[in-house]
Amino acid sequence: MKIKWLYDFLALSAEGNFRASAEQRGVSQPAFSRRIRALESWVGVALIDRDSQPSHLTEAGKLFLPAAKKIVDIANASKAEILRQAGENDECIRFATLATLSQIFIPAWLRSLQPFIATNRIIVRTEYGTIADYFVALDKNMVDFFISYLGPNAEYPTDVSSLMALKLGAESLVPVASPNRDGSRRWWLPEVSASPIPCLHKLSDHSPWPIKKHMQETYRDQAFMSVYDSSIGTTLREMAIEGFGLAWLPQTLVCDDLKSGRLVRAAKPADDICVDIMIYRCSKYNDPKVEKIWNIILQQVRGHVAV
Repeated sequence: MKIKWLYDFLALSAEGNFRASAEQRGVSQPAFSRRIRALESWVGVALIDRDSQPSHLTEAGKLFLPAAKKIVDIANASKAEILRQAGENDECIRFATLATLSQIFIPAWLRSLQPFIATNRIIVRTEYGTIADYFVALDKNMVDFFISYLGPNAEYPTDVSSLMALKLGAESLVPVASPNRDGSRRWWLPEVSASPIPCLHKLSDHSPWPIKKHMQETYRDQAFMSVYDSSIGTTLREMAIEGFGLAWLPQTLVCDDLKSGRLVRAAKPADDICVDIMIYRCSKYNDPKVEKIWNIILQQVRGHVAV
């Protein structure tokens, strides 16, 4: 059994979609599927119900899920401790973030930090399944920092007493869809559609993007139908461009598509969802290199460091 198979299984259990999970894990869908089958062969029973859309865990898969999480947590914690004791991790900075942020925010932001970080070893992890899993990784010192979206009135399932947080920036989530052949809009959300609008989101209560709550409050008379599940913004963008449905996507991600006409707005700008980009660290750990970087970030936020 390979530890990467467990990461694959956790990603699939969170996404419920082979294509999105494969993209998140950085492998082709056929390779990803083979690795899931290899895990099932090792366990000796089917873990995934492939007949449903989205894919669901079988009863055996549900039983195996907490064990898989525990094995991964133990492996990561053991590795971190061994590296710490061996002195090989002194200059390594460990970030965790969401897949979308790793693509559209993290690279430029890390570039702005580079002149002030005395290391070339930076790790950015995106494999944790849920927001709660990311905070657990932070709490267990498996990562030094966690960068995430924070929507209005978000309630993350974690003990906040040991968390320190800073706002790095802000983003707007824009409702978009591909246009009709004549360039007109497929849907305009203020106008009630005659049939349910296909939506490219999980519509989860625990998503860092507060889309479900926004839809229920702003478009309570509108009917939506979830047709595709993914938490990866670039995947949702491609699905929207291909005409599969409507998605709320970061303005940063779709600004060029809106200019070119590949995507069009489905509501006025006043209906966009505003979210903050936050960075968290755990105050239980006082690694000098983490403290130094935190102080640099704090100065950036206060405008005392040129970026």
